[in-house]
Amino acid sequence: MSSIAIVVLNWNGLDDTRLCIESLYGQTYENYSVVLVENGSTEAGTEECMLELQQKYPGLRVIYNDRNLGFAGGVNTGIRYSIEHNFDFVALFNNDAVADKNWLKELVAAQKKHSGGITTGLLLHEDGKTIDSTGDWCSTWGLPFPRDRNKLTEDASKSGYVFSGSGGASLYSRAMLEEIGLFDETFFAYYEDTDISFR
Repeated sequence: MSSIAIVVLNWNGLDDTRLCIESLYGQTYENYSVVLVENGSTEAGTEECMLELQQKYPGLRVIYNDRNLGFAGGVNTGIRYSIEHNFDFVALFNNDAVADKNWLKELVAAQKKHSGGITTGLLLHEDGKTIDSTGDWCSTWGLPFPRDRNKLTEDASKSGYVFSGSGGASLYSRAMLEEIGLFDETFFAYYEDTDISFR
């Protein structure tokens, strides 16, 4: 069974992060660890919250950045840790999202089926009935756009190849990351997931 590090980035979002971490510890896939990167937050009570989460979830690894490195730099901190500790895959998950209990299990199954370096899934809006993304396409102008956005969940495209996976909830092969490099930190936030998909 492949080992997976789930990297979550927190920046001034404690309430969201608590719910997110709780959902990740309910996964049906068994061989995973959660790596929480605290990205230089200024929110009161941040350090206390990190300690509280570590007490509640003893396997939780918290890494502290001394300043806000943006999304790209922040998740790279967690990705480097994951590579150094020999995880087979790194899953990124946004702290303002909540994972279905089968999220990771389904991603791993799709990765095995399609052998992709990046594997993404069905990302829903908060209502649970409409789609945020099933991966990204790229227009002839070179602009990325989310596939299936605002469609009803039952109208989602079938599993298959897409141009890009959202950095908000996708699975990345360690072998691929070692070959092409991590997220380009000059993007800071937004389009870093498009860039890595081009590579």
